[in-house]
Amino acid sequence: MATITKLRDPNTLSNYDKFRTRHIAANFKINFEKKRLEGNVVLNLEVLDRAKEVVLDSSFVDLQDVTLNGSAVKWKLEERSEPFGSPLKVEIGDNIEIGKEIVLDDTPDVKATVQFKIESPLPVIASGLPRDISSSSSDTSIYHFEQKVPIPSYLFALASGDIKTAEIGPRSNVATGPDELAAAKWEMEEDMERFIVAAEKILGSVPYAWGTYNVLVLPPSFPYGGEYNDMPFHWMENPVYTFATPSIISGDKENIDVVAHELAHSWSGNLVSACSWEDFWLNEGWTVYLERRILAAVHNEPFRDFSSIIGWKALTDSVNHFGEEHEFTKLIPNLKGRDPDDAFSSIPYEKGFTFLFYLEKLVGKEKFDTFIPHYFNKFARKSVDSQEFKQTFIDFFSTDPEASDQIQKIDWDTWYYAPGFPPKPDFDTSMVDMAYKLADKWESRSKGETQFTPHADDIKGLSANQIVVLLEKVQLFEPSISAEDARTMGQAYGLSKSQNLELTTRYYQIALVAGDKTAYGPAAELLGHIGRMKYVRPLYRKLKAADEELAKETFRRHEAFYHPICRQMIRQDLFSDK
Repeated sequence: MATITKLRDPNTLSNYDKFRTRHIAANFKINFEKKRLEGNVVLNLEVLDRAKEVVLDSSFVDLQDVTLNGSAVKWKLEERSEPFGSPLKVEIGDNIEIGKEIVLDDTPDVKATVQFKIESPLPVIASGLPRDISSSSSDTSIYHFEQKVPIPSYLFALASGDIKTAEIGPRSNVATGPDELAAAKWEMEEDMERFIVAAEKILGSVPYAWGTYNVLVLPPSFPYGGEYNDMPFHWMENPVYTFATPSIISGDKENIDVVAHELAHSWSGNLVSACSWEDFWLNEGWTVYLERRILAAVHNEPFRDFSSIIGWKALTDSVNHFGEEHEFTKLIPNLKGRDPDDAFSSIPYEKGFTFLFYLEKLVGKEKFDTFIPHYFNKFARKSVDSQEFKQTFIDFFSTDPEASDQIQKIDWDTWYYAPGFPPKPDFDTSMVDMAYKLADKWESRSKGETQFTPHADDIKGLSANQIVVLLEKVQLFEPSISAEDARTMGQAYGLSKSQNLELTTRYYQIALVAGDKTAYGPAAELLGHIGRMKYVRPLYRKLKAADEELAKETFRRHEAFYHPICRQMIRQDLFSDK
């Protein structure tokens, strides 16, 4: 009797509970002229339960034919059903035995594992290094790549272009355009190995599964990657090759600590994946937790709390954006019939981190550290849901009476299903106190209580992240600072001229809220050069509130520059009545 996978994913039209994917072979030709991939995909599926058809998810595909075990078969691509795409239904008949493997193909004559034909001699990255170039000519190159560690489909990625690579550590590389390579190498080469070593110590018996760790720095239109609107993450955690936006290259090495987040994804999200977007916190909450443990190992323990304070601000912004009673503020939201992109925010990241931080404090850090490798070993190369996490945590400490007594205090339903804020941890504020004191001076100046005169020396010795804390504190002032004060802040601290987008975008948000009209044009100009949703969505919202017509005109002018996902979200922010 076969074990039937329980239905855990509300955001699919497929009958995934009837089959298990054993292997996927993708064979594509990159058609630059038409801006599309052309080729075929071969699916090896194990039959788990009786079914007359295989139903697959698809979105905007032009399908020519399907075969079953090399023979013709009846199939139909159904009408599109928003937001989940078009289900592809393939008839397999009544006689397929449970446990048997079947092969679906849309062109049966190609059998490479992953093959990419490029109509120009450009390198390719397919969630890994380009390798085994079997042939090339003046106008065509063929690349082969095999991913031996199973991954969920959303982590499959392909990049092609004028790409050069350089070593940034004994087991890591950076890849980007030839003109940008030197700057990218300089930004990362001192720190990468430190993060890898720290991660391996925390994960213990769970080895890094992906060979080398590499970073591909993409063009500025790349919208996100493992990131959410209000957090300093610049990446997408595709295995072997993290895809990064160029905002990481700020010329001051101040943003390099975010490497810890995407490196942590090598275990959380990539090696162990959440089984549905409702359980997304298991990917991102764990990743933020591991990221901050890595930063604590590399820097110091107060640095973990410093990062957490910045994260709490991001959580506050997201909860306030949705509303404290909104479904999307739950750790496990109900996404049935909803587009998961609509729920995307800092909540699974920061509420997830806060829950894991709470569990660590509850049982003690030393004991929690023994649970970390157990969890990742148990679910390695598998998907996991929140109930499995809960049971695994309870079972692991079942022989420890002291820990078990503490675990009985956990209100799992409240943590999982209550909207709004979780209990706020008592963070160590030692690293933010300087920024807070400077923010207090600005608030007193704004209220006319002091004669504080801003000067560049005010921020001397502060890191960029500490200045971020200052700016985020200023953003919370009620009422906001005046237009004159906003302009003075930008001039005194050089914020509008900084290459670090963590600073410039926050400064422009302050200036827009303050009504400093001299900042409207520069803010709009900046929006035409960056495509990260983490930057552009909050900035567009503030620009809309300050000058709605300018915001809409700016979007129309740069609409083609943005990634389709980013474009959709900005359009919703600007033109929705919500």
